[in-house]
Amino acid sequence: MVRYSRALPVIRVADKAMPRHVLRRLAVASFGIALLAASPGGSRADDADTAAVFLASLTDQAIGKLTDASLPIMEREQNFRTLFRANFDIPAIGRFVLGRYWRKARPEVRKDFLSSFEEIMVQGFTYRFAGYADTTFDVVSVQALKRAGQFKVSSRIAPTEDEVYRVGWLVEHKNGQFRVLDIVAEGVSMALTLRSEYASVIKRSGGRVEGLVTQLHKSIE
Repeated sequence: MVRYSRALPVIRVADKAMPRHVLRRLAVASFGIALLAASPGGSRADDADTAAVFLASLTDQAIGKLTDASLPIMEREQNFRTLFRANFDIPAIGRFVLGRYWRKARPEVRKDFLSSFEEIMVQGFTYRFAGYADTTFDVVSVQALKRAGQFKVSSRIAPTEDEVYRVGWLVEHKNGQFRVLDIVAEGVSMALTLRSEYASVIKRSGGRVEGLVTQLHKSIE
């Protein structure tokens, strides 16, 4: 079930007589139809609505493609890899988590790091989604940030009736497409956490990104 409320109008899809997955798809479809009718040069409010649709659609696809226990794990990994590449700005995230070490790394090392980073994310998220088949995802609010094209999307994710998590998403609208830059779960930023952890590994490796890449390869194996 997907819900999205803004400061003034409240848009909800909620009917207990219908299955959650049907409601979720109806909500995404309704948002999509409304926004397709808007002009390309819409207002920031339109962009905020589109950011909500983007997240609702992405989460819906992830739940649908990654929670099917009948699919082999390799197929589920490939499904998420496709979603990850299409909806996350991997190069931007990679540059951020390496911080100042990105500039010091040789081009081939950067390429190797981004490839390894993608694989780590794919494996991690694929396994985490395995038990989330009945998850409820609610978009609570969307806030336009100072940097043009960036939005903070606040959401609630409930894997079960007894579990509710607050998850924030930093998304950017660039070149006609939304992409995720960061995920903040219960106040903890994925990008900042990785930046801190990776910096520690690099420091222990004499300031060389190659040391981090070697550790990532070992984790993948």
